[in-house]
Amino acid sequence: MKLCNISPREIREKIRKGETFVINVVTDWCPDCAIRQRPHLTVFIEELETAGLSVFLLSVQKERLQFLSDEHRALTEEFGGHGYPRTVLIIKGSIQSDSRVEVVTPEALTALADEWIKRVEST
Repeated sequence: MKLCNISPREIREKIRKGETFVINVVTDWCPDCAIRQRPHLTVFIEELETAGLSVFLLSVQKERLQFLSDEHRALTEEFGGHGYPRTVLIIKGSIQSDSRVEVVTPEALTALADEWIKRVEST
């Protein structure tokens, strides 16, 4: 399992191609991202990857409220706005409207992976 960083340009390309994948949107300053969630991502990612879903990391801010670029800001808004970590499911190039914020415990991450795997399998 390796959580791969992805750029806004790469996300746009995957969406354009109609791919299905998961984005974990984080910031460098967010303790929920780095301290609470990150240690538990391994099982979440492995479960999704076993079902054929790739998971990517998009870091959007180094400092609070200072986006890395206008494209990072635009994607954050398209994914549901502020609130980190934010986990986003994209199915066949369509950003799902129910992105999840602050899913940080092992139990919550496992439940989310199970829910999204079922959703993808039903499409």
